[in-house]
Amino acid sequence: MGAGSSQLLREAMLGLQPFRDVPLGLSAGLFAAMASPHCLYAYIWDHPADFQRRSAKRPLNLLGSNAVEVMEKLVLGLKAVQLGSVLAWCEWGLLPACGAAVAAGNSAVIHAITSASPARWLLGLGLLLPGQALNIGIYRAIGSDGVYYGCKLGRPVPWASGFPFNLGLRHPQYVGAMLSWSGVFALLAATPSTAMPLGVVLLGWVGLYRASAIHEASSDVDLQKD
Repeated sequence: MGAGSSQLLREAMLGLQPFRDVPLGLSAGLFAAMASPHCLYAYIWDHPADFQRRSAKRPLNLLGSNAVEVMEKLVLGLKAVQLGSVLAWCEWGLLPACGAAVAAGNSAVIHAITSASPARWLLGLGLLLPGQALNIGIYRAIGSDGVYYGCKLGRPVPWASGFPFNLGLRHPQYVGAMLSWSGVFALLAATPSTAMPLGVVLLGWVGLYRASAIHEASSDVDLQKD
C-alpha cells in the first residue's frame, strides 16, 4: 500500500471516528429502522397471498379494509419510526460526538437546522423539494393502490406514462425518498465532521433501496409490457 493510500485510509478512519462515539443502541436502532420497511416490502412482494390473509384478520384488519390499506398504514408507521430514529441518532449521538455547538437545554437537531448556512439550506431544499415532487407525483399518477403493491394484492392499478414515469426512472418513489433524505441530512450536517458519518448512513440507505428495486424487478409484473 502506497503512502497516498495509507493517508486516505487514515483520513477515512478519522472521519468515521464519530460512529464509535455514538451509543451503540442508537446506531442499532437507526439501522433497524432503516431496514424494517425493506423487509416488509420483500415479504409482501414474495408472499402477497399470505399478507392478504393476515390483513383480513385482527389486528391488521384494524388498519384498513383491504391489504393495500393495511400495507400503507404499516409503511407510514415505519417511516415515522425512521424519522424519529434519525433525529434521535443525531440529537443524542452524532451531533454531540461531532462537537456541534448548542446551548444547554436546547435541541442539537433544531440548532443544526436553524443555524444552517444559506448554502446548506440551498443544498437541502434543492434535494428535498424535487424528492417530494417525485413522491407526490407517483401518488397522483397511480394512487395508493399502485404505490403499495396493488398489482400483487389484487387491486386495480392504472397504467401511467406521465410524470414522473416520463423521466425515465424505473422507481421514481425510491429516487424521491433518497433525494428527500439527502436534503434532510444536508440540513443536519452542522459540522464538517458530520459529513462522512451521514454520508455512510445515506449510502447504506441507497443500498437498501437498490436491493428492493432489484428484488422487485426480478418478478415485476410490468416487465412483459416493456
